[in-house]
Amino acid sequence: MCVLHIRMHFGIIRHYHVAEMFLIHLAEENIPQFKKLLLFNRTHCGNYRGISLLTSAEKILARILANRLLLVSEDTLPESQNGFRPSRGTVDMIFTARQLQEKCREQNQPLYMAFIDLAKAFNTVNHSALWTILQKIMCPDKFVNILRLLHDDMMATVLDSNGSQSDPFKVESGVKLGCVIAPTLFSIFIAMILHLVNGKLPTGVEIIYRTDGKLFNLRRLKAKTKVTTTSIIELQYADDNVVCAYSEDDLQATLNTFTEPYEKLGLSLNIEKTKVLFQQAPSNPSAMPGIQLNGVTLENIDHFRYLGSHLSTKVNIDTEIQPHLSSASAAFFRMKQRVFDDRDIRRDTKVLVYKAIVLPTLLYACETWTVYRHHTQLLEHFHQCCLRKILQISWEDRWTNVSVLEEAKTISIEAMLLRHQLRWTGHVVRMPNHSLPKQLLYSELKNGKHNVGGQEKRFKDGLKANLKNCGIDTDSWEALALERSNWRSAVTSSAAEFEEARMEGLREKRVKRKEH
Repeated sequence: MCVLHIRMHFGIIRHYHVAEMFLIHLAEENIPQFKKLLLFNRTHCGNYRGISLLTSAEKILARILANRLLLVSEDTLPESQNGFRPSRGTVDMIFTARQLQEKCREQNQPLYMAFIDLAKAFNTVNHSALWTILQKIMCPDKFVNILRLLHDDMMATVLDSNGSQSDPFKVESGVKLGCVIAPTLFSIFIAMILHLVNGKLPTGVEIIYRTDGKLFNLRRLKAKTKVTTTSIIELQYADDNVVCAYSEDDLQATLNTFTEPYEKLGLSLNIEKTKVLFQQAPSNPSAMPGIQLNGVTLENIDHFRYLGSHLSTKVNIDTEIQPHLSSASAAFFRMKQRVFDDRDIRRDTKVLVYKAIVLPTLLYACETWTVYRHHTQLLEHFHQCCLRKILQISWEDRWTNVSVLEEAKTISIEAMLLRHQLRWTGHVVRMPNHSLPKQLLYSELKNGKHNVGGQEKRFKDGLKANLKNCGIDTDSWEALALERSNWRSAVTSSAAEFEEARMEGLREKRVKRKEH
């Protein structure tokens, strides 16, 4: 039933008319015969993904059901699952993974990580198993029946390169891609995996944490009666699953344990795309692992693109910067002819487009970075090149970088990184104590020893430096961060003062250089 059908049935559409219609169908446990059609693109046969064509009425019904299901799912999903959940995102898992790498490097422990890839996960969800799982988590039978009716009799056609469609065929598995309820249904379905492997997994990476102490107080974790011990075994974002271990044997055992329930629920592992990242202990290097799945040895890699960010065995962002520069450059040049070179568009508008499209691409997940000076310089150079193209300033015009920023009415990348990191860290501080990002930030490994002497730069070292640059007390900043509005105001004003001081320092440096 489309909006036209609703109008024919009810006349002028009002929200209470739509509500009345759905209440009738929910009470009778039937739904209108929506056009249940999926379209597939044939560009790559191995990468089929169905796109559901949903009517307006079906979208409304799906949203109502999704809101109800979300209340149940939050009590069902494990803490390690961050996909499509309120107040969570990809940055949570990227930050957790980076912190885990930093802790292992800092305390001389190896880290074995396997990035599991499921073949067409959303399209292979077993309907019978899904309805059974929903009933087990106490969803009412009427609710489950309505969901079942939404997925019954789904039809699909294949759209070829000429625009012609194949004959419709029935789809008997999978959730509807493009439907608002599909991510939540899949998350609940995949959560059953952890219930099936409960008690069978190795220990994982054990950490001790204490969230009531101060982050920069190194002695707070020595009070054994006040710390909590937990294990990091898997990091999940929808169908992206990373399993972690201290040893090759533990990682192999973990993968073997996960394989059986995946197959039991009808999900198949894509062995070709499942990779292993082995981060060696700095003081105790060892041979590369030979992890196997179904008799096939998995490929060992030195960096992996995880949720749009690059994790490296070197535990730095060297492999992260260049892909970000490439992606941001592509985003800039896609808009160059239509926007940035158009003389009919105001400069301020062009800069706003640049800030809305290019900068988010360049600085994606920068909140999680441990930044060195040479990283900032590369990003600043790109930033200046883009602004000069937008403002039509050539290098021969001999404008200083400070003048370019002032003309564009924007700030430097260094100030942006500072602001992003402080805002993110305040967000982590306000997280509940059971959240993985907060536990990792306030933790250290249960086993392992720190190196004697100087340490590699860590996330919290950069955080402490940024707090000092902003004039925020490193002993009391957490109390300020607990109040979101106060923290954002403090960070915004402090970052502006930092940027002004930085630019003034560059002006003075230029004057002194001219004098000599």
